[in-house]
Amino acid sequence: MRATTRILAAIAMTVGPLGASAQTTGQTLSAIPAQTYFGTVRASDMAGLSYGARGCIVEVSETAKRARVAQAGEVLVRLDDRLSQLALRTARARVDELAAAVSERQLAVASARADNDRRAQELTLVQEEFQRNSVMFGRGLINETTMETVERRYLDARFAADRAEEAIANAQAAKVRADIALEIGQLDVQTAEINLDELTLTAPFDGVLVGFEATVGDCVQDGARAAQIYAPDQKSIEIYFLIGTLSATAPGGVAVGREVTFTRVNGDVCKGAISHLDTEADLETQYVEATIDVDPACAPALFLNEAVEVSTVPVSQ
Repeated sequence: MRATTRILAAIAMTVGPLGASAQTTGQTLSAIPAQTYFGTVRASDMAGLSYGARGCIVEVSETAKRARVAQAGEVLVRLDDRLSQLALRTARARVDELAAAVSERQLAVASARADNDRRAQELTLVQEEFQRNSVMFGRGLINETTMETVERRYLDARFAADRAEEAIANAQAAKVRADIALEIGQLDVQTAEINLDELTLTAPFDGVLVGFEATVGDCVQDGARAAQIYAPDQKSIEIYFLIGTLSATAPGGVAVGREVTFTRVNGDVCKGAISHLDTEADLETQYVEATIDVDPACAPALFLNEAVEVSTVPVSQ
């Protein structure tokens, strides 16, 4: 197609010498006469639609396949998702189990703290008793055996208080591990949801489908192209201009931003603007590849690969 465009460009009507736009500095630039070229309609932004996972097709949008038109979010193809559905349900059930474990660990932390409070109160009482008996033992009011019994109770209460504090630390650590396990489970759910979504091919925006030939029962591979899609109001024309007509200052010169008109085979006339000029010319023909953005109001009626006759619009001085 590129070679055909160059041949059409070579046989296009060109008027005026190659140096028509080159004038001596300080002199008035002469207008470049209107030129006529042939170009080809292209989609400005063709997006590819590929399968996100491998599997077998169980559903195809026959409406989109027949009309070659899709709406944003429309399901075009659905692959067999039974295993992915089971994986998602399993992951969600696992999250429920882990959430219950977190609740249990939280209850264990609360219980450990309550036990620690009781042990601390008991230690306070035994410590006061130990101090009173120490005074009484110093005055000879109680014997050594009684004092030893009080000391044992005091030591037991202090050890119990220490164990209660350790139990709080252990319960909190177990709670942290339960929280981490729950987060991992939630990530597994997200992964399962993504894997399930990859089995559904949807249209990213309103557009026209190209090469959409999916069939129920076909098995596809991950990354295989399903179709292409483009916005109907975003079209451009691929064309070649003669170097001698390129000028940003001369009236009628070809330059980025200049308006042009083009005529279809059926006689309809549309407008456009030059949006890009290549930096390399063809060695033999001395034509430069260019891109013309089509007026969005006219673009939907154009067909891809349609040949149009483009005329540059002279600009008055």
